[in-house]
Amino acid sequence: MEQKQKLITVCIPAYNSEPFLHYAVDSLIPFGEDIEVIIIDDGSKDGTGAIADKYQEEHPDFIKAVHQPNGGHGEGINHGIELATGIYYKVLDSDDWVDHDGFKALLDDIKENGTKPDLYLANYTYWQGRENRDKTIDFAYLFKGKNKKIAKGGSWAELKNFKWTGNLTLHSSMYKTEILRQSGVHCPAHVSYEDNYFIYASLHLVKYVRYVPVSVYQYLIGRDGQSMQNATLLRKYKDFITDGKLIFDAIDVFAIEDKKTRKVVKHHFIMNMTLTVLYGKLRGDKEGKEAVKEFWKYAYAKNKRLAKYARHHYIVNYCMLPGNFFQKIAFWIGHKVVKFN
Repeated sequence: MEQKQKLITVCIPAYNSEPFLHYAVDSLIPFGEDIEVIIIDDGSKDGTGAIADKYQEEHPDFIKAVHQPNGGHGEGINHGIELATGIYYKVLDSDDWVDHDGFKALLDDIKENGTKPDLYLANYTYWQGRENRDKTIDFAYLFKGKNKKIAKGGSWAELKNFKWTGNLTLHSSMYKTEILRQSGVHCPAHVSYEDNYFIYASLHLVKYVRYVPVSVYQYLIGRDGQSMQNATLLRKYKDFITDGKLIFDAIDVFAIEDKKTRKVVKHHFIMNMTLTVLYGKLRGDKEGKEAVKEFWKYAYAKNKRLAKYARHHYIVNYCMLPGNFFQKIAFWIGHKVVKFN
């Protein structure tokens, strides 16, 4: 009997994740009939690889353990895309998990409505520790209709505008696998925050979006050493600039013919350009200033019109202005765009 295609490939990039990998994988096990899980052991030095192998041994029909030389989170995503057989592709970080009822609702919607959507959206929830729910990010405002509890879909033209702080993230978004391959998205090795590029690079190819109004992704923040801690963001500011160059080069926003698609992509482009320069600015030192200056030099050389649009957008411009007052504004903007601690 021919095996049916899995609905979702869930990729779990894992580096030294021995203490918490089970939270991610165990949350997916009840759905093995409909999904495949690819655990990418990214050259871990602890027991992560052995744990992944054990899961594959226990669930060979839907869990794959893959071992690669250390290349960072982005290389794990890349490897997962290469191997994925599911119709949709979802990345789950190794210290996060999915809500059972939310993930079931997402799978049920795919079964009921077919595979027309190029992009699925769902709410996600921040957790301060595994026992302390923080807040849920909700996307119901994008979709017309008073009933916020039913799933909805449409083209970009049928959706409302994103809030100025609203953006698609790794946690909210799930692309059709073929869309990712069509875009050619390829994350950089050994660079953090590359998920901003991963989500952005395929956005212009989306024709139909569907939203399931449940919290699916459960996002842990506050863990020691986590990438979203304020000190880490400032230390790794050059990673934002590396990602920013990839984002800048990924799509010529002004070449997009459909007006609403262009508007959506422009919104996310500006959000990403803000992050690109923000943490270099917030460092407040010569090194950070020089790195930001070099980024703008790169951008103007590659696409003057696009660089001018980004540099003079009011949000980006506020982040670039000198002085302590605008330093505080930049910090406030950063906290609104990306929740960090």
